Amino acid sequence: MRLTRKFIAALVIGVALVALIQGFLDYQRERDVFDRQMKGEAAALGRALARGVAHVWQRDGEPAAREFLETATSKRESLLARWIWLDAKDHDAPRADRADLQEMTEGNVVTLRDSSRRVLLTYIPVEVPERRSGGLEIAQSLEQFDTYIRDSLRSEILGSVAAVTIAGLLALALGVMFIGRPINRLAEKARRVGTGDLSGPLVLQQRDELGELATEINLMCERLAEESKAREQATEQLRHADRLTTVGKLASGLAHELGTPLNVVQGRAKLIAEHEVEGKDVEDSARIVVEQAERMTALIRQLLDFARPRPLHKAPVNVATLAGRVCQLVATIAKTANVTLDPPQADETLRIAADDGQLTQVLTNLVVNGIQATPARGTVAIRAKVVEQQPPPYVGSDEASWMAIEVKDNGTGLDDSSRARIFEPFFSTKGIGEGTGLGLSVSWGLVREHGGWIDVQSVLGEGSTFTVFLPRGTA
Repeated sequence: MRLTRKFIAALVIGVALVALIQGFLDYQRERDVFDRQMKGEAAALGRALARGVAHVWQRDGEPAAREFLETATSKRESLLARWIWLDAKDHDAPRADRADLQEMTEGNVVTLRDSSRRVLLTYIPVEVPERRSGGLEIAQSLEQFDTYIRDSLRSEILGSVAAVTIAGLLALALGVMFIGRPINRLAEKARRVGTGDLSGPLVLQQRDELGELATEINLMCERLAEESKAREQATEQLRHADRLTTVGKLASGLAHELGTPLNVVQGRAKLIAEHEVEGKDVEDSARIVVEQAERMTALIRQLLDFARPRPLHKAPVNVATLAGRVCQLVATIAKTANVTLDPPQADETLRIAADDGQLTQVLTNLVVNGIQATPARGTVAIRAKVVEQQPPPYVGSDEASWMAIEVKDNGTGLDDSSRARIFEPFFSTKGIGEGTGLGLSVSWGLVREHGGWIDVQSVLGEGSTFTVFLPRGTA
């Protein structure tokens, strides 16, 4: 609404200026008209009186002329006419300065404004049978003029105020209708887009720049939705590829793990088939076959569950239990590399709301990377704890309590340049053919989807610590 207020203020100020200027011009024009009208009336009356006075003076003398003048103007309250001599110094002297009345000697009418007495003085020369210069002085009160000007000024002010008020109300209505509401809807749509909500097209009926902007925003949202969908598909494909890569690493270990129970199953089955055991021994052999079959089934199901793509589904997860399961999953890889795995102690308080499969993939990637970076007889340890931590700005969260899952190795470590690029897709510190460079990138994406982040601390030659920070949620 700030733009609407600015628009209204600008319009009201503009209308007010126009109204004030127009009012001032009208005031000046009416004042000049009234002033000219007063002067014209005084001059016309003065000439008429001058002819009469001159005629009476010629016929009956000065006293009769003065009486005639007094009688002719006695009924006019706002007008006073009297005879004056330009050289007189008594009661017949003019009120105005004699220097201002030089034109009377040339036969011209002189009009002067006496602001101190608030009168308009008109001097009309009159030819009389005397050797002195004289004439009529007509004094008109400016009270009527002042009253008219005050009324005119009041009317102009009231008219200007009314015009400004009407313009303000009209601007307010039009501003809210055509600017305020559309901009509020545009801002609301922009906030929704900022949070990732691209649904619900914005419909503005007006066909102006704001309507065009709404159309462009809708087109932008459609394109972003298409690109977001394509990006999600590509991301899921990369995650699945990373899972399959990890499955490939685990497959060789799984084959070794299945060898022992298969040999046991085969041996016990031969004993039963060749009737080399009888009675209770047959039952024992059959039970051992079932146990080993269940063990093999659990191993294969665990591997299949890890490889199967699934959407994000948060549920209560015990981090210690999940870390222990990851250690079992990669145990063969660790054994082959002669690296010891150190899972966290069982703790029922280490629970968060997370996707079990995706968190398993994250920890599996981190642990496998730790095993591959650790020399023989080294250790990869997993620890979990609740910490008070201020998240980085890009996380956009106000939470202070986080679940921190550390995967620590005492391997080769990372230099500064590698650590800065460690989460880039297809970046790998391993040799050609030994890694896809997707594991940590995919892990970063999965953790960010959970609302967390991954921190890396590493010292070259001493090892690395990858810490996964996850919101505790409602577990």
